Amino acid sequence: MPITTAPPHSATRHHIGAIALDSRAPGAVAGFEVRVARTSGCGESMSAQDRTWPGLMRRAGRAHLGIWGLEGLADTVELLMSELVTNGFQHGSGDTVGVRLWRTETYLCVEVSSGGGEGTPCPREAGPLEESGRGLGLVAVLADAWGATPDGARTWCLLAVAAAPAGGGDR
Repeated sequence: MPITTAPPHSATRHHIGAIALDSRAPGAVAGFEVRVARTSGCGESMSAQDRTWPGLMRRAGRAHLGIWGLEGLADTVELLMSELVTNGFQHGSGDTVGVRLWRTETYLCVEVSSGGGEGTPCPREAGPLEESGRGLGLVAVLADAWGATPDGARTWCLLAVAAAPAGGGDR
């Protein structure tokens, strides 16, 4: 399924138009896929149980990056995963929130699906005293690319994976 990114407020390398992301494509390596039932309703504050999921997904992502030998991306992936999972719970309309981590030889993908919500997500400018509203801005700065399906049901981000040194050198 082609995925269209949110329209940028200004042209950056982070908003790349439409690309086809498919974790089943040749060369894609599955990391993990988790689908969790929400315990808070759409538009409500996150329940205590729902608030545990971003942290659990951060730890799962860090562990999987260790398996892949991509520990250098762990801090960034943790922050990206935390922002996207939290947004899925806060703004999604589905009964579940899904999280997928997968990679190809050239990039790593974090995807969160949450049944859509308020249309295509896009970064906003939070006021200096606001306590929220900066998450997608962080995603836009840290990810090499990011976007969402037009209905906002799935949000994703990509990080470039450095090529292994020639000759398979030690890590």
